[in-house]
Amino acid sequence: MPTAAFALALGLSVAARASEFVGASRCRDCHAEAYAQWRQTPHARATDTLPDARRRDPRCVGCHATSAREGLLGVQCESCHGAGRDYARAEVMRDPGLARATGLRSGAETIVCARCHTADSARLVPFDPVSALSRVRHRAPGERP
Repeated sequence: MPTAAFALALGLSVAARASEFVGASRCRDCHAEAYAQWRQTPHARATDTLPDARRRDPRCVGCHATSAREGLLGVQCESCHGAGRDYARAEVMRDPGLARATGLRSGAETIVCARCHTADSARLVPFDPVSALSRVRHRAPGERP
């Protein structure tokens, strides 16, 4: 029976595991400047651009929200940098190699943008990833301009 109890406990711990995401407010604690810049971008208001009925449509909120199910509306930090549960702790973030090894992405990879900014996206002008990255680029703490 100890094996069954262990398996049950393991199953419950996996099922009860916290979200993969931590949310932009958690990032703000250490990255206040980047957070303030993000708040001024269309990404921060991406969910707001959807009509009410579309805010419940997974096809829409898949791009317009980091995790609508968890209340993480808008295209938050983790939409580009990866879910932060494993790297968001300060001791991990102080070690860039460890942060990358535990899931942090640079966000400057155009492939990240291409998940949502597709040829089918409703836009007046074609999406230009180089220009777009220049508008959302922000520095990490201690990084020089």
